[in-house]
Amino acid sequence: MDRKNYIQTVIEKFGIEHPEVELRRSMILDQDIVDLENRLNIIIPNAVKDYFRSYTLSVPFVTGKMLGDFSMTYCEETGGWRELEIEEEIATTILQLPLMFPNKDLSEFERSNTIFHGTGFLYLGLYNEEYYVLLDVQSEQVYQVDMARVRPTLGEETRADILRWALPFFNKFEDLVRCFFGGELYDEDELTFDIE
Repeated sequence: MDRKNYIQTVIEKFGIEHPEVELRRSMILDQDIVDLENRLNIIIPNAVKDYFRSYTLSVPFVTGKMLGDFSMTYCEETGGWRELEIEEEIATTILQLPLMFPNKDLSEFERSNTIFHGTGFLYLGLYNEEYYVLLDVQSEQVYQVDMARVRPTLGEETRADILRWALPFFNKFEDLVRCFFGGELYDEDELTFDIE
């Protein structure tokens, strides 16, 4: 199954499982992406392009279930964070990506990426409201990095901060989609899906 079909299929399934989330076909065209690549002077990986061309969502973030060294979990009932109980092994985490409410186009994505210009990383969104989600445009591996540790000074200082503080998050963008839209349990420490 090619990436476009996989990403669209997973997001469509997500929409069926979450009828409270309105999915609308993305209005982003191939030429919009080419123009964006030219303005950012970067090549956007095909999987991310496929996401851009799929759907916009009526929610500001999506949740994922993860194993790892977590102290907090997102509580969907209250809409806030709470401490993870000692006997709990699975944390609920949140992810904000482009094309989620209120951003229906790529203007915010482009604006956010200006501070990462020249770093070799593409800003994808925010994880747990504290971490940048960045994609290495060469390897296409997805990283998380604490926002407080990155100096948004453009270029080499920003790149040095990313290289120093970034932690591997997903092996590829499709894995991120699989966790946050496909609902599969992910082990953040091992970078693998928990197969029962």
